[in-house]
Parts: sequence; C-alpha cells; structure tokens
Amino acid sequence: MERTYLLGLGWILGLLVRAWPQAAGWGWGILLGLGLAGSLLCRRQPRLARTWLAMGLVGCLAWNYLGWRQPFPGPTDISLLAPQQQMNLVGTVLSEPRPTRSGRLQFWLRAEQVLNADSTARQVSGKLYVTTGPEALQDKDLHPNQRVRLTGSLYLPSPALNPGSFDFQAYLQRQGAFAGFSAREVILQPGGRGWGGWVLRRRVREAFVAGLGERQGNLLASLVLGSGAAQLDFDLQDAFREIGMAHALAASGFHVSLLVGVVFVLTRRLAVRLQQGIILAVLGLYIALTGFSPSVLRAALMGAAAMVVLTEPRLEGKVKLNPLGTLLVAAVLLLIYEPLWITDLEFQLSFAATLGLLVGTAPIVSRLDFLPPAVATALAVPLAAQIWTLPLQVAIFGRIPTYSLLANPLLLILLVPLLVAGFGVAFVALLSPGLGSLLARPLGLLLTPLINWVSWIAGWPFSSYYTGGVSLLQCLLLYGALVALTFWPRWQRAFRWQGTALILVGILLGPGLWPGPAVQITALASGRIPILAIQAEGRHLLLNSGDPRLAERTVLPFLRQRGLRRLDGAVAMTSAGSANGGWEILLSAFSKGVRPANAIGQFWDGGGANAASESYLRSLSAVQAAGIPYRVLQPADRIPVSQRLSLQAIHTNPLVLTLETEGSHWLLLGSAGTHVQAELTGSPLMPAQIDWLWWDGGSLILDLLERFQVQAGISSGPVSEAVTAWFRQKQRPLYVADRAGAVSWSRRGVQTLKAQLD
Repeated sequence: MERTYLLGLGWILGLLVRAWPQAAGWGWGILLGLGLAGSLLCRRQPRLARTWLAMGLVGCLAWNYLGWRQPFPGPTDISLLAPQQQMNLVGTVLSEPRPTRSGRLQFWLRAEQVLNADSTARQVSGKLYVTTGPEALQDKDLHPNQRVRLTGSLYLPSPALNPGSFDFQAYLQRQGAFAGFSAREVILQPGGRGWGGWVLRRRVREAFVAGLGERQGNLLASLVLGSGAAQLDFDLQDAFREIGMAHALAASGFHVSLLVGVVFVLTRRLAVRLQQGIILAVLGLYIALTGFSPSVLRAALMGAAAMVVLTEPRLEGKVKLNPLGTLLVAAVLLLIYEPLWITDLEFQLSFAATLGLLVGTAPIVSRLDFLPPAVATALAVPLAAQIWTLPLQVAIFGRIPTYSLLANPLLLILLVPLLVAGFGVAFVALLSPGLGSLLARPLGLLLTPLINWVSWIAGWPFSSYYTGGVSLLQCLLLYGALVALTFWPRWQRAFRWQGTALILVGILLGPGLWPGPAVQITALASGRIPILAIQAEGRHLLLNSGDPRLAERTVLPFLRQRGLRRLDGAVAMTSAGSANGGWEILLSAFSKGVRPANAIGQFWDGGGANAASESYLRSLSAVQAAGIPYRVLQPADRIPVSQRLSLQAIHTNPLVLTLETEGSHWLLLGSAGTHVQAELTGSPLMPAQIDWLWWDGGSLILDLLERFQVQAGISSGPVSEAVTAWFRQKQRPLYVADRAGAVSWSRRGVQTLKAQLD
C-alpha cells in the first residue's frame, strides 16, 4: 500500500508543480530530484528505493501530461481576432445565463462563425465568456445547445494588476477560454438540441421556486444540487461564505454520502443486484443534475466503491475498503480524466476536507471524550475539515471564518433534514413539477430559520479574521506539518498535537511578524482614477477610494490582502467625478460588527462641496454619520502620519500634497489638471526638487518636470507619448501601474506586480 500511495502522490505532485507558473519550465527537475533523494535515503530497502525513483518518474510523466493537456488558442480561435469594438458572431450556448454582481447576465458560448459586413462568414472556434444586459434576453428562453447570433464587442481578459484582485485572464484560461464578448444584442437562431442535463436542473429549480418563491426556492436548489443549479442572491451567498458554510451551497461529498446512505437504507430489503442498480442509477442521475462537478465525481467514485464492498456478497468479509487509498485512487483517476482540475479550488477543497475527515475526526473525538459522543462527533467533523482546508483558505482568500466551528454543527440541525427532504422532492419534481412544488412548500419552515440564522451569525463582530497575504511556501509548510502529525510517528512523539498547533500558528503568523519596511507607498493600477496606499510605522492611510465598483473589486481586496481591518486615515483628493464615490463601500466593509467610528481614524478632503458629485456627497454623509472626525484641509496644513513621513497640502479643490519620507520628496498630484500645475510652478510650498511624481497619467506641463527636476514618476493610468519621451530622454524611470501592475516603493527599492518599466 505504501508503494501505491507514493506513486499516486507522485502523479498529483507532478501536476501541482506544472501548474505552478514559476516552475513551468524546469519543475520536472524538482520531481526527479525528489525521487532520487528518496531512493538514496531508502537505499537499504531496495524495493522502497525503486518505488521512490518510480515516483519521480511518474511525477515527470504527470508534469508532461498537464503540459500536453494545457489549453491554448488554436489557429482559428476567436481570441486571435480580439480586440474588436463591433462584431457579429454566431455560436452555440454552453451554459444557462447567470446574473453577475454588476447586474448583467453571463453565459459560455462556443464560437462558430464571424459574420463580415459583406454578408460572408468566417469560420472560427474557441470558447467565449459572454455578458449581456437583462434587456437583451427579455422574453428569450436561452439555454445550452441553443444557437444564437450576437452583436457586440470582443475583448481580451485582463490579468490581476493589484494584489488581492481577481485574475480574470487566469480564470478564463482555466476554463479553456481566451477572450470575452460583451453582447448588445442576442438573436436566437434555428438549430441546436433542446435536451440535456440542464433540462433536469431547470425542472427541479422551477418546481422549488414555484413552491417557495425566488429566494427560498433558489436556496433549496443550491443546497440540493449545488450553486451551479440556482441563481442565489449574492447577499445570501456572502453570508454563507462569511461564516465558513460556503460548502453547503456546493454539491460535495457530504451530499453524495447522505444521498447514498438514504437510498441504501430504503433499498436494504431488495435483492442485491437490484439494490446496486438503484444506487448506481441514483448516483448517475445526481451527477447529471449537478453538472459533473469535480467534488461530486470524486464522492461518486468513492461511494460506488463503498457500495460494491458493502453490498456484494462475494466480497463480504474478504475485502476491506481503505478510505485513504480509495480517496487517492479517485483523485488520480479524475486527474487523468481532467488534469486541469488540479488548479480548481472546488476540487482542492473537496479533497482536503475529505482527507481531514478521514484522518482527523477519530483523533479529535478521542480528545473530546469528556463530551457526549453525539456532541463530540458534531464538533469533530467540521473541525477536522476546517483544519485541513485552512492552508488553502488563507492562501486563496486570506481569511479565516471565526465562527465556522460553531456555525457548522448548529446549522447541521437544519441542513440534514432539508437535504434529505430536498432529495426526495427533487426526484418527485422530475416526474411531476406540480406535485414537487406542492411538496416543497413545507420546507419553508426549515429554510426561514436557516436564512435567519446564517444572516444573524454573519453579522456578529469579527466574523472573519483576515490574515493578509500567505505565500505558497507557507501553505506547503502548513500542509507538511499536518501530514507529519498524521503519518510520521517520530513527529507525533516529539510534538504531539499541541506542538503542531503552535508550529502551525508560527508558520501562519511568523512572516507577518518579520520586520518589513518602515514606510511603504503603493500606487494601485486603477486607470485614470489615482489611488495611493501609504503604510508608515504601522499606520495606514488611503488617498482616494475610486468609484463604488473600483472600491469593492480593487481597493477592498488589496486592503484585505494586507490583512487590514481599519484605516488610520483617509484622504479624498477631489470631490468631483467618481474618484471618491466608494468610501461608503469601504466604511461598510470595515465597520462590520464594530462601531463605524472605529473603521476609519480620520477623514480629510480639500473642500469644493459645490462641485462635488452625488456619489461623493453620499460617501461624505456616511463618514459624518459614523462619527468619524472630518476636516477640510487648507494650503500649508499637515496630515499627521508618523515621525518618518509627513504630508502637507499645497493646493485644495482638487487637493495636491507633498510627501517627505526617508530623504525622498514626493509630489502627489493626483488628478490635478494643467491649470493647477501652472499655479504650482509658482507656489512657495513646492520643494526645490521632486524625487517622485505621482499622478493619474493625464496631461502634464513639461515645464513642471523641468523646473523641479523630477527624478522618477509613477502613473496610475496611460501616459502621453510626450511625457514618456521626456522621461526616456532624461533616462529617468517611469512606472505605469496600468501596465506594470501596482507599484510599491520603499527604501529597499521599487517593486511592481509585473516586471515592466517605461
């Protein structure tokens, strides 16, 4: 069995190394070196030494296999035509439309033809991420296998340009797509099939909604069939995620185990072959209903193996199912079928949670022997799963759900009967939607308290602990400590679980305690809306918030990635336009569960209420209503930050600041126009020399650059050719965050998210 484990782990490790971008070209050497090192250490055991060497070779094979299966655009891929502002496209829909957080609808499309202006057609291929407004699909039954004609714009997805931001480009590539399409018009075309698994999912969902209403019906559909089968409200999704119960909305091993268990009990008096056939048929139907998700396929493979062992008379007493071995075999088989699932978060969390349940539940129950067995098990199951998914959670999301251990057993009281009844109602709805909707109505008695409890717990103070950025090395070390505790007797004797817990805390929090730069200034890649984050001796200041969309999708993830739970100060450099309409979003996020006045230490702006936008006035009202100290700056006023960094206002409405730190002089121009720049050239508050200039990328007066001998520049958005030429001619660095990614300055040097310098 040890040899089987090593070979299976070699396959998984080979895929993981190939999926690591930094090791894509040389990672095979790691695998081969690991195999050779293992064989040398076990040279006194020739059989085991050969197994280690074979593991390295299997890892190299997996490394090459993933490279061979890696999607890339073919010669006729639609992405090769991007970008285009106007395009007519014909293709086949691959998924049902789903709402996005921006209020649009999204679906996947297989591109087939591009229609030219002269009515000719060009054959194309490839998968597209399509978004459109709800009005474009009004009164249209858009479903998978439906052929459509789209009119809109083709674009290339953007990568993550800021720490913590969503990497849209990488997400599409994992789905085998390399371009997106924004559709203004959707016209249904003849042809295409009108059947498939989506028909069954829609039939069940519509029956639930008819009996329970939109909110509760979609929640039940999501609980029973997974989030892919429903259109659940985003606030409810966020509440489940906040308390660490997001797995309840994704069809997983828990659902499959419960389903198989119920069917096994109901069919225990039937003939063996009939019982096996019913269980396999139910598993197959459930896989089709859930859309062949990785977690369900993994659980179905394990469930089928368990079913055969438990029901086959010829195997009774002869074969003992090894859960760990079954889990490993299921992982290898699925990763042979689809190796790209190695980067799928659902797949990773599913296997980590299952592994935790298999190896962690019994030891935890034994430690809780002072509690009643039912209570000890109810606590041990979520704790074991949470411990083994913790490294992934902090590496991907940078947060730990504080009340997960309490929420899981508490909500399980409602979830188990809901799921058991939901399975039955779903199968009835497949045969008779009317009867299914009628039977679903009583489930509202369980759904209402479930929604109330989830929303209530999510609103508790400090419902999430934000750890900040966690590196891949930390994640691997965390898992290494857990594996050692579980499988290495020497570690168990030396450290036991108390020592391992301290080691886990040290790995997780240790790098954060390591002294970083005393002062760090980061210009976010935010287009023509300049946003600057300043950290000085543990105090954090944010200049501009962006509009609500930018604040929610760029600024807040960046602050969370830094592990921040409050801001010591906030500055709005302009009250016009949308550059500062997002403070209300940030205030709401940081004041969750605490007094709003504690979310932001102090708020400054440069006045100009007469020219203020409505979004900024709303944000300013929210700041004042929260009791946050607010002050309008005047020229020569200073903003207290720290002893190492000073900020001074030199112009108001819009606000322009000078910054002095670590011997460097900065001019924070923001979005000030050329008329303000002209005034600044004669201002007595300007420094004699500017080491760093930060602005939005708009027009600059070259006389300003010359007169103050600007040594380096950081621009949030695109820069004109004249300004670029000036910096190039002077041989002085110019960083454009819109292309290079977020730009961070400290005494140690300048770092960008992407290696690019103008």
